[in-house]
Amino acid sequence: MKEFAYRRARDVRDALLAGDGGARYLGGGTNLVDLMKCGVEAPDKLVDVRFLPLAGIREAPDGGLVIGATATNSDTAAHPEVRRRYPALSQAVLAGASGQLRNMATVGGNLLQRTRCGYFADPSQPCNKRLPGSGCPAIAGEHHNHAVLGRSRHCAATHPSDLAVALAAYDAVVRYETLDGPARSR
Repeated sequence: MKEFAYRRARDVRDALLAGDGGARYLGGGTNLVDLMKCGVEAPDKLVDVRFLPLAGIREAPDGGLVIGATATNSDTAAHPEVRRRYPALSQAVLAGASGQLRNMATVGGNLLQRTRCGYFADPSQPCNKRLPGSGCPAIAGEHHNHAVLGRSRHCAATHPSDLAVALAAYDAVVRYETLDGPARSR
């Protein structure tokens, strides 16, 4: 693992300003740290967003729920309103990882995690997600647990987030901040 700078963000704007091209955001670190260990990720700087006040789960004005980006997967799965109103969300989070990982992993990190493809995780192999244009050995080679539908001619990997699938099923809206202001995505 190469050396890197570390910065704990004071607020969301500070995190956005610190997150330049060579930086990666660190929440629970359950995906990023593994990728750093195997050499897939080599950030110049880690911007720690774990302690930003974004861990809450609360009622939204429209009757839905707002789940903060730094809420842990365990807290999300156990929240009474998530369990009552969005049981598939709770079930997806519980099925997606062990209790130890759920206690560290964040909702934001879960949505942004990188693929679990073996070719992606092996820097000695070509991978279009790691290095665009280098190829995807999974398309013609070993592709067990890869995409059957929705793959492209560039990549056969699936998105690893069970949480994202449940959110899509509930037609959730993801709100996020940019330097230009708030944004949203379905």
